[in-house]
Amino acid sequence: MAGGPVCSPYALAAALRALDRNPARIAAADWPSDFTDINQAGLYSWWVDISGGEHLSDGLGLPLAAGRIYAGQTGATMWPSGTPSGMSLDQRVDGLHLSGKIRGSTFRLSLASILAEPLGLEVVGETKLAAASEETLSHWMTAHLAVAIFPFDDRDSLEDLETKVLGTLDPPFNLDKMAKTPVRTRLSSLRRQLAHPETVAAAPALPTTGPKRPSAVKASVQTEAITLHFEMAEILRERDNAWMSSKDLAALVNTRGRYIKKHGSSPTVSDWQIRARARKYPQLFERDGSRVRLRDS
Repeated sequence: MAGGPVCSPYALAAALRALDRNPARIAAADWPSDFTDINQAGLYSWWVDISGGEHLSDGLGLPLAAGRIYAGQTGATMWPSGTPSGMSLDQRVDGLHLSGKIRGSTFRLSLASILAEPLGLEVVGETKLAAASEETLSHWMTAHLAVAIFPFDDRDSLEDLETKVLGTLDPPFNLDKMAKTPVRTRLSSLRRQLAHPETVAAAPALPTTGPKRPSAVKASVQTEAITLHFEMAEILRERDNAWMSSKDLAALVNTRGRYIKKHGSSPTVSDWQIRARARKYPQLFERDGSRVRLRDS
């Protein structure tokens, strides 16, 4: 966490019950069903059924059991600046995950990266699917996913609560602040392929046992370096694509420490570098003075 107050032990225990130990899950197709408080900030967890887990295993080339695969928050105050966020659970779960586009949802992007080949999704640009493929992905999600929520009105400590929940639950598709695993390594590589379809990064070798993934796009680049604009986009997706100042973005890039140049160095990023990179990729980012967010189209 990059600042802000910490959550209470009671809030953590309640969140773990709601999201994992005794979750009130509803099918994605039935959202919001009889859930209340969906207009609040809070946390959520996504669950996949047996057949959906088999599809994801095929796309990953690694075994993945049915169950909880991802958790996140929406509406947290953005630190270190203390900028408030007005996003709600309904806006996040429905507006961005179920009905949005992969450019605006880190969870949706992960699913698209894994299911691109099994579902025949058409990639038409950097982190961009054809409209019909976005619809195909949404149909798959409503057919195979369920969601649990934990409304939480203390937006200032919500980011800390999310960090502690993820540290306990260790969902396989969460990447930020999580330890490396074979699934996360594979998923990160597939996401970079979707983000840079013109120069596909080589995926790590698959194990000789377990389900075998059919050959995908041929690899042409042997680097696993994470570019600055890729990391900026990841941060914006994880924060509901709200406007962020270049100073806040730079602070989070440096805190996460994932941006690595091709020659292996991990530089300290300044706010002017964030603004320069946003100007360099106008097809990906839009700007408002010193503020940046992802472009929707």
